[in-house]
Amino acid sequence: MLSFSLIIFCITLLINPILCYVPENRMGHNSVIIHNQLLVFGGWKMEPNTSTYEMFYLDLTKPFDSKNQSWDLVLEGYLPVYTYFSAAVVSTLDDDIIYLIGGYRINITTNKKDYSNVVYMYNYSTTKWTTQKVDNVTPRQEIKGIIDNKGTAYIFGGNNFKMGRLYNDMHIFNVSTMIWSKLSINHNLPSPSCAYTATILENGIIVYLGGIEIDKGNYTSRSEVTFSSMKTISLFNTLKSEWSQMNVTGGDDIAPRVFHSSVLTTDGYIILFGGYGRNKKIVSPMLAILDTNKDIYEWTIPSSSDSSPCLYAHTANLYGNYMIVTFGLDMDKQVLNSQIYLLDVTYYTWVTTYTPPPIITKSSSKALAIGLGVGGGVFLAIFVSIGVTFFKRHRRVSILKIPESASII
Repeated sequence: MLSFSLIIFCITLLINPILCYVPENRMGHNSVIIHNQLLVFGGWKMEPNTSTYEMFYLDLTKPFDSKNQSWDLVLEGYLPVYTYFSAAVVSTLDDDIIYLIGGYRINITTNKKDYSNVVYMYNYSTTKWTTQKVDNVTPRQEIKGIIDNKGTAYIFGGNNFKMGRLYNDMHIFNVSTMIWSKLSINHNLPSPSCAYTATILENGIIVYLGGIEIDKGNYTSRSEVTFSSMKTISLFNTLKSEWSQMNVTGGDDIAPRVFHSSVLTTDGYIILFGGYGRNKKIVSPMLAILDTNKDIYEWTIPSSSDSSPCLYAHTANLYGNYMIVTFGLDMDKQVLNSQIYLLDVTYYTWVTTYTPPPIITKSSSKALAIGLGVGGGVFLAIFVSIGVTFFKRHRRVSILKIPESASII
């Protein structure tokens, strides 16, 4: 005869993979904000030396502690390939759609490098990935994608590890027509570059910060490349399809870096965070602010910069008053980071608690495909009720079997 506690234990095992998911630490992953969720996918793990393909999310409508979050797994959202150091953008024409572009790719079945498809599309409502066929595209890694309000994604430069080459061309991907093309630009081109950050301003200017570059493009060793100066900033005008360079002459000195992050505040400030410097040294400062409201942009270092963690290959997303930093490699400890870090952008101070901003409720006609918490809670309540009733009446139950669909890979 089974005890009531055993029934509860078995039920907990059944639903735990859905409601209490603990993601593996990673670096070089992607994260986007979609339907008030912080959605994370892909990335590379150090031990073992493998990449990942699961998707999971954090509900940003609920408060949480930076050291104690409640992640949820998207059971049907597994990526079609292992990928890291790729680009991801949410469509500005359909907020259900995410595009995954470029990056290092490994075939899930053969476990070999696979660059046969450059663009994949994810539908949030159906939780399905589909391949988008694009022509005349050379695979690129260590890139950043930017999408404007007309649905045009911009992909600059990047690294082709197999060929040993950096690029300085600008490609666009029109999400309405699914057409990929290369812009014909010959004036003011920046040096071939990768591992930068890209941020689009309200005026249509994309600001590129940091990264590595090499004038000749080709390289045989990464030691041949140089770190891009933070005093000379490359700007791309999406309205005119023109490049320009800005020399930042005033403000604080910011060390060059790669694999850092940047987010744009609503009042026109770019928050630069993390990365590593030459010879993989910790950069100074870890946190810096670029004021784009001035005719000549200006760097400042907030007082909280010294208290920030030392991370690279992480991601940062802005939601409400918080810059939310996830995963990456902790340079102080030389281990992959498992903690979320929160920067209150109102005061540029690191905090440990997250309070959600007011949420505007969208039409209930659009299904929340990854809102598994509510469904799981209802399922649990019904299941427990049935189990208790059956136990009381018959004093005998069968052992619950965990379905394969609830297991975590």
